[in-house]
Amino acid sequence: MRAALLFDLDEVKFIEPSFDKLIDEQFTNDLINIRSSRGRLLINESEWPIAVALETDSGWVAGTFTYRNISEELLDKLEQIDIEIYQEKQTEWEAAVREYYSLELIRKVPPALDDFSPHRAENLLHILREKWGNVRDKICLDAACGTGVGSVVARTMGMSVISFDNDPSLLSCGLRAGRLLPEETMCIDATFASRYIKEVEYGLILMAGEITPFNSILWKRIVNEILSLTENTILTTGTEKEAFMISQWSKERGREVEVFENERSDFYDRWVCETWK
Repeated sequence: MRAALLFDLDEVKFIEPSFDKLIDEQFTNDLINIRSSRGRLLINESEWPIAVALETDSGWVAGTFTYRNISEELLDKLEQIDIEIYQEKQTEWEAAVREYYSLELIRKVPPALDDFSPHRAENLLHILREKWGNVRDKICLDAACGTGVGSVVARTMGMSVISFDNDPSLLSCGLRAGRLLPEETMCIDATFASRYIKEVEYGLILMAGEITPFNSILWKRIVNEILSLTENTILTTGTEKEAFMISQWSKERGREVEVFENERSDFYDRWVCETWK
């Protein structure tokens, strides 16, 4: 496991029970309250603290500070114990954290039924190549990734991927199938995506919806959150009405928009909304 290796440990357990809790300050207080005389501090390339591990009677317990700030109280605690300092690139640590929680999710959550369609993947690959061209070595955000069809298509194009969904059973399926990679995947609420993710150049939301008058406010929040994180974004829907709603939300943000019908598909990704800054 990467997280343990970066601390030069055989095993480490995170104090935060799930990835979405990494923004919760309560777990910083819980670390402060741990009785320990020995610890390890991980700093990034800018020498900023990004993680702490404390030795306890039952093993090493870690907390990560990539999505919340470390507190002065915790730093004071570290000054009072035997501490070793390690340094790593922040991107490497973030990948290690995603891997840790993805492996926990695989272990704990039964997978949903696999809905992967090779034909759909081929169809999406055609669209992305036509619209984005050569994107090798670029980063793609696969929002509401499901079991990972968008992620595997983006990876086929040579992209690195950050994938997330709020349904752990879908993620468990995609991770077990290998379409989602542990070091790239997060189980989070899309409306809070910017708390966990930095801006990237490319993004996907595939089969957004079903968007109705009852849930359109929620979907607008999700779409706006992803648009705020990506410069070039492709969103697909099952209906023209849904695609039109997304195009209007994109225009409200001052983005360029193109909506077109994907005649290669009968339903999945039938309508495509491409939007860019």
